[in-house]
Amino acid sequence: MSNPIADAQALEVEGKLAEAIQAYDDILNTTDETQTLALAYFRLGAIYQEWRELFTAQRFLAQAHQLDPSNTDIRDTVAKLNQHFSDNREAVADEMSRKNSDQIVSLFRIATGIKLLTMEKPVQAYPLLKSRTKIFPNAAMAKHLLTDIQITEDERNAAINFLLERDWLANTSTLLYTITEKGLYNFYVELAQLHVANAAWTEAVMCYEQAYWLDSAQAHLRYRIVICHAKAEAWDAAVEIIAKLPTDVPEAVDAIAYHTAVAQSYHHVYQATQNAETKQKVIEACQAVLRSDKKAKAVSRLLASYQSKKAWWRR
Repeated sequence: MSNPIADAQALEVEGKLAEAIQAYDDILNTTDETQTLALAYFRLGAIYQEWRELFTAQRFLAQAHQLDPSNTDIRDTVAKLNQHFSDNREAVADEMSRKNSDQIVSLFRIATGIKLLTMEKPVQAYPLLKSRTKIFPNAAMAKHLLTDIQITEDERNAAINFLLERDWLANTSTLLYTITEKGLYNFYVELAQLHVANAAWTEAVMCYEQAYWLDSAQAHLRYRIVICHAKAEAWDAAVEIIAKLPTDVPEAVDAIAYHTAVAQSYHHVYQATQNAETKQKVIEACQAVLRSDKKAKAVSRLLASYQSKKAWWRR
């Protein structure tokens, strides 16, 4: 049986810290066992401390200490960080101000990018939104870092108001604002669609995966991921997901594009395995495409290669 804490720690050991952060965040959302929660908070704090994201680290370490006050490792780490803040007050204040300004800039760019999309200006929106994924490589990090941002009334510009009006930014206390999961979800979906428009299939997969991580009720995202995997010729990854999906394609998904991706993916797997069941899946997917589009010649040729008869769309 999988051990989520052990899996997350293994990611840390491998140096995959962004992935580890997301794994620890999953633990926070799926367990109520105190010791496990304390360890997850502690490791999150330690990672962010290593990255010099000291204020985010302090937040997580404080939660770990509250859950497990007798843990000497947690207590000592919290004490050292607090001592650092105490010994370097001026530098800490400057760093806090700079980090806060960076977070406001991120919110501004996200809001401006989304607003440009509503104005049908995707070319201008794309670099603004894409630049954020270099800073926040996954949704967990974005959620952790875009929180408790101090925004004064003077800084409440049109971009901030745009996010607030759509409930993508929440006012959590006096002058403090936090990105909402709804806002992050919309950000990743919009950016995924921009990646698709620019044939950046691997990047689109990442964004759709992050959106699905934020809201797993949105099943249509998994079908979109399959299409992107097929476009990127990641056949095995596509088939792994296809095997877990219902055959009925959600209305929000281009069924022809999806079934074409299924046919192509199983076709390439069949070339390696020569498995009869896989062959049948190719045939069924081709037929599903041709029922909707009899002029899909590439799919028709693919189907013909599996059947010793005239192409299905010419019958």
